[in-house]
Amino acid sequence: MQKLIIYGGGKRCETMCKLLEQCNSIEIAAVLDTNPDKWGMKIGEYLVESPERIHDFEDAKIYIAVASENVADDIRKDLKQRWSYDLKKEMSYNELRLEIFKSDQEIKKHIYENVNINDCKEENILFVSYNGFSLGGIQAWTKDICEALLKDGQKNIYVMATRGDYEVPSLLKDRMIYIDRQETFSRTSVLNIIDAIKDKLPCKVVTTQPDNTMLAPYLIKCCYPQMVEIITTIRGASKGIYKAYMDYKEIPDIFIGVSQDIKEDLIGMGIEAKKVCSMCVPFECEEVLEREYTEEASIPIRIGYAGRVEYSQKRIDLLIKFVQVLIRNHICFEMEIAGDGVAYQDLKEFIDTNHLENQIQLLGEIDRLEIPDFWKRQDICVNIADYEGRSHSIIEAMGSGAVPVVTATSGVKEDIMDDENGYIVPIGDYGAMAERVEYLASHRERLRTMGKLAHDIVYPKSRIETHLEFWKGILSSH
Repeated sequence: MQKLIIYGGGKRCETMCKLLEQCNSIEIAAVLDTNPDKWGMKIGEYLVESPERIHDFEDAKIYIAVASENVADDIRKDLKQRWSYDLKKEMSYNELRLEIFKSDQEIKKHIYENVNINDCKEENILFVSYNGFSLGGIQAWTKDICEALLKDGQKNIYVMATRGDYEVPSLLKDRMIYIDRQETFSRTSVLNIIDAIKDKLPCKVVTTQPDNTMLAPYLIKCCYPQMVEIITTIRGASKGIYKAYMDYKEIPDIFIGVSQDIKEDLIGMGIEAKKVCSMCVPFECEEVLEREYTEEASIPIRIGYAGRVEYSQKRIDLLIKFVQVLIRNHICFEMEIAGDGVAYQDLKEFIDTNHLENQIQLLGEIDRLEIPDFWKRQDICVNIADYEGRSHSIIEAMGSGAVPVVTATSGVKEDIMDDENGYIVPIGDYGAMAERVEYLASHRERLRTMGKLAHDIVYPKSRIETHLEFWKGILSSH
């Protein structure tokens, strides 16, 4: 049996110890921590010990059980320099979970005893929408594509989700496969998903996260290779997201990124080109753009932001600095911010403290049906994120004729031609963003021209018909 050292005696260690006790497929050799105050503490059945013991377990793999990647990097340096430890033995969280479940003989036994392949008939298509239809873009996309496929005459389309307080469209009421909500990374959760899938074999499973909904069908596939195909859509392009998918790279049969950038990145990381493609998620967009712009210089130019109001990824801290530059440079503007998140109260405090209530409006979350009208009120769309997969908010704004002034995140170069239908600035460069807005405020005549070009380039990508044909091709392949 494979032996494992868990390095770090905190919450992540507790979670992993509990999972290993449930599965009994990998042996914990030791729990180590640099903090002497933790030595002698018990986590489950294991005593936390000093890192000095690391060389007593030469054949063991190691899992660094800390949340912060910066802290993990410091631990790696210490392991290498102080303890001369071979870092090739390290397993990431996802690699470890994959190994645990693949080695779990009880799960294999459960699959073989409960899956009757003699009853398998037509292939089913299972779209995973774990939280139903109650949250954001992924859930809305799942609902829309499933309804489109069913209306097109496709059979055997299902949605796998947990029960919750959300409305299920009438077309999908008989197409829901409900799974019990369990602790996210527990063995019980994996078994529940396996049981939800087993009655729909053979099937294709379309996942949207590198989690148990991707792992569970893979475990069935390990037992019955011809019964399951796994398609995963990748919505983000951060280092952490890529790392998770690379840890699970053996699982998907097809990777679908929401931008050409993601596709190229995956191929660059070693995924076979034939297994990777890209898509653009459809959205509400009129064929002919009809709207007005703030062309009179004495009237405030209108700036809009729609998205999560958070520091991580969305960089609301830089959005505040961007606003401060506009104010300092005496730019005549008004701004509407649609969205909610952990930075909402800080943003409200900034507005109140600086008496900007009449200039910047916080709308909170708005209904998706209100999005087109929101963007038609704006002359400019801003997005200062550190990373995106392909910002749905930006292309929705362009579809309503708002001129994008955004950072160079994944996918923007597919839609924005710099200085023609928008502006792309370096990641984090709020000053450059303010300069572009100042230019547009001084050259209002460009708003209509650039806004129309923005609309015209994204309109063909907005149509559900084009997206439907893409998915019919994906689902009929292999």
